[in-house]
Amino acid sequence: MEIETTLNICNFFSTDCKGIIRTITKNTNVPVTKKEIILVGMKLCQTHSNKFIVNKTRNLEYNKSCSHLKHDIYKTQSKNANIKSKKLNLKKVLKRLIEVLELDEFAEICSICKKKTNKNPEYLQTEEYKAPIPKKKAN
Repeated sequence: MEIETTLNICNFFSTDCKGIIRTITKNTNVPVTKKEIILVGMKLCQTHSNKFIVNKTRNLEYNKSCSHLKHDIYKTQSKNANIKSKKLNLKKVLKRLIEVLELDEFAEICSICKKKTNKNPEYLQTEEYKAPIPKKKAN
């Protein structure tokens, strides 16, 4: 009679290993940059889980940038140009602006670029440009 034992050891077998052992499942949000080394079924200690998954995911999110071609120009024209913001408030490009800005559907732009695009004569004169629909005010 054979008894199958599963070892609860981190796959990296390092002296740095500490903390709870977690199994990587298909639902684990592994960053794209680490998909080659972090595979489903692997076991990671808290240290390696933080290093390869948690911290990488946070860094990728933090280091996103605006996809607008004129972002740097618009940023210097902004009142708060000298103030370094901690994180850009990025939103998916509106469908009506995708063709005008020649971006893909997954691109993200900041609120400054969205506002400036709607006021820029260069974009307003193109055939692809569609004006924003004004919000109705409730009485």
